[in-house]
Amino acid sequence: MKPSASVDTSELHKALRQITLFEDDLIYIEGAGAAILVNGMRGRVPVDTSATQNSIRSGHFVELSDTRVVDDIGPETDYAPVIEYGRDDMPNYPIQPFVRPTAIDDFSKVIRAIGFALGEIVLLRWPKS
Repeated sequence: MKPSASVDTSELHKALRQITLFEDDLIYIEGAGAAILVNGMRGRVPVDTSATQNSIRSGHFVELSDTRVVDDIGPETDYAPVIEYGRDDMPNYPIQPFVRPTAIDDFSKVIRAIGFALGEIVLLRWPKS
């Protein structure tokens, strides 16, 4: 028989329900994950003039409230989709994806960064007994 252990997390769940997150908290938490995505895209985008690389930003909030943050993260140049998807009619514009690989390859880093930032907020707001 394998050794086993059980952990009672009821007090943790109770304490977490007492913690209130505010809009600024969500921006901080989201920003941690957004920074990973921004850096990943900037590192993967092919550089010619650096315009697309420099245009990759976060902080363009589509929705922002005490319960939800939706940030439009990515390049802002008009031709960024041509870099990402290429052009069939122009062979000198090959497919050079940088947004999709970042979303796929850096997913676990984003989750860890968000989790760490949430943990920081939780520790600050932890109910003092």
